[in-house]
Amino acid sequence: MSLRALFPVAFLVCHDCIPNTGHIDQDYHMIVRNSVPLKAGDPITLSYALTLQPTFKRREHLKESKFFECVCSRCSDPTESGTYLSAMKCQKCNDGLVLSTDPLKADAIWKCNSTQCTGFSLTADDVNVLMERIQKEVNAAGDDIEALEFFLKQYKNILHKHHYCMLGIKYSLSQLYGKCNGYLIHELTEEQLNRKKEICEDLLSVFNVIEPGMSRIRAITMYELHAPIMIQLTRQFQMQNISKRQLKLDLKRVVNYLQEASNILSFEPEDSAEGEMCMAANDALERLQDWEEIIGKL
Repeated sequence: MSLRALFPVAFLVCHDCIPNTGHIDQDYHMIVRNSVPLKAGDPITLSYALTLQPTFKRREHLKESKFFECVCSRCSDPTESGTYLSAMKCQKCNDGLVLSTDPLKADAIWKCNSTQCTGFSLTADDVNVLMERIQKEVNAAGDDIEALEFFLKQYKNILHKHHYCMLGIKYSLSQLYGKCNGYLIHELTEEQLNRKKEICEDLLSVFNVIEPGMSRIRAITMYELHAPIMIQLTRQFQMQNISKRQLKLDLKRVVNYLQEASNILSFEPEDSAEGEMCMAANDALERLQDWEEIIGKL
């Protein structure tokens, strides 16, 4: 038997697809914390939908499970606040992006946004069928790094680089690089380390918009981003291929990522994956003290 219940206070928090709070559920208790600074009178918001989903999927989920239709600023904007999570590349002009003409209407026509392009459009049903087919390909790739990278190359001229299917794969790759057999962090080539960095930085540019501030997903991505930078610094230092000034700058960048990740994840339960990542970030920060001593002697 499955049951659904409401937290007596937390259920009063408004929904928004760009939330200004995060929450932790533990032992039937919910802790809600603001993720960005709030002023008196600001609404307190949570997202009742997955932020990495596109507007048409979020609104469908909210209508079916929460019984309301979201009209937040992100849902009302065809570009999804400039992230383009729903956008496809126009196959007629190869310049514009195909977006919903009215994202608040499930059956709205999708058209190219380029003023130089005329006549290219898709029905909402066309888009849904296409997305279902593409999602099956994503699911079939599983956790195979080569298959996931092949998908990104295959669809780079069809989907916007921040389309939700592309973004989901990049989020998987950000964690698979460095943790899979044959791709452990110390085994990665320079090209693979740069790839992990590129992916993490690309993800952060989107997460900074849809889950700004002290969000779990930003913390995880910053933790993943510190690793390839640190490996590259270690190799460059061992080969005496980096200046003292550049070493200091790059180490400061690593420290900033780790400190912010640690601060955000410090609220997570210690026995959770995020809590363990927080401890790993703290351990890495302690090890960086040895680097500071070495630099001081140079």
